[in-house]
Amino acid sequence: MQMKPSPPDQPAPPPVAATIHIYRGLMDSATTWRTRIDNPTNWAILTSGTSVSFVLNDESHSHAVLLLVMLLTIMFMTVEARRMRYYNLWGSWLRLLETEYFAPILQDNCVTINDTWQALFVRDLGYPHFKTTFWQMLGRRLRDNYLAIYLFLILSWSVKVLFHRPTVPGVCTEDTFVCHAAIGPIPGWLVIGAVVCFYAGLFLLMLVTYHVGEPSIEVLSRERTLQKLVSPAQQPVHRHPWHPEPLAMAIERAEKTELED
Repeated sequence: MQMKPSPPDQPAPPPVAATIHIYRGLMDSATTWRTRIDNPTNWAILTSGTSVSFVLNDESHSHAVLLLVMLLTIMFMTVEARRMRYYNLWGSWLRLLETEYFAPILQDNCVTINDTWQALFVRDLGYPHFKTTFWQMLGRRLRDNYLAIYLFLILSWSVKVLFHRPTVPGVCTEDTFVCHAAIGPIPGWLVIGAVVCFYAGLFLLMLVTYHVGEPSIEVLSRERTLQKLVSPAQQPVHRHPWHPEPLAMAIERAEKTELED
């Protein structure tokens, strides 16, 4: 493999072996986070299936259990979206190495030294930025996995309310869907309105965060990968920005302390 020469005032590139080890380390981090992503989905499926079986098994079991599971599934989806953002971070670095480093090696048997992508890569390693917002990732996980779960829950809840009359005396005075939806002192129309608003919010989240033709980070194009690295919409992983000046001052103080001792 050949490397295009760089100006004499610029440092030499790292050895190929070092780059391979960096790639392997990033791949291990991405794989670890990828295996953690699907766990909340499994929890949501198990919880939903168990609760639906419990509620429909007996007419005396309240449909409020399914409403609580709907709220609990939001927590699962939130955890999964957070983990997906970290996986997307590792994946963007891997994709950058694949398109800017390994692709030129395979194509031309050479790699450009001190190119723009290397500066972007070093900057993002020192001060990581999420490439997607939390709400965008939440909407994506909802479209990919949790939409089917929520459709299953709303269908099961509708069947429960439609065919099972509340057994608590005084809760339901009429044999109607609205009356069956009542929960204790909460009237049925209010419960149905809350469910409709909840699902309208989910639909709005999917609609607002939908991006046409946006593939997964593993197969993202070279141009789109670079755009994500320079996008002003990036959000830092840490709330407080990293500044090299305080770090340099801390190192200087530590060296002075060692000299005094």
